[in-house]
Amino acid sequence: MFLTGTNDFIGTIGFNEQEEAWGVIISGSVNRLRPSAVLGFHIHSLPIGDNHNCSAGGAHFNPYNVSHGMPRDSERHVGDLGNIETNADGRAYIALRDNVISIGFDKTRNVVGLPIMIHNLTDDGGHTGKGESNTTGNAGARIACGTILFG
Repeated sequence: MFLTGTNDFIGTIGFNEQEEAWGVIISGSVNRLRPSAVLGFHIHSLPIGDNHNCSAGGAHFNPYNVSHGMPRDSERHVGDLGNIETNADGRAYIALRDNVISIGFDKTRNVVGLPIMIHNLTDDGGHTGKGESNTTGNAGARIACGTILFG
């Protein structure tokens, strides 16, 4: 992952899918984020290119055209991964399982080649009805991104 619009490398996030029924394991760590924060974590729909232009990533990955939600909600964008938490040093350790995204078993939900984003605010899960809650979770600006690669 890189800070938006820079070549400042801040961490790695891995995606592993052994069996479709088991979901995708997402793990890694990211540094240089806001300390002691809860930050939106999403997969977006358009490539960001080699210059790490996070703003080029389009909307949340949403092939079923449904409302924004949280990972355990019955309705959510495929790319809605909720929030990550940073420690007092601004580091986030990521360890989660998601049963909606795919990295190969399901073509419609396949996220390979898409950008993973960290936002500067907490994702409200689409539950407040205020502002852009139903589309972005009011998660704010994109502060870091990287492309999900296969292999």
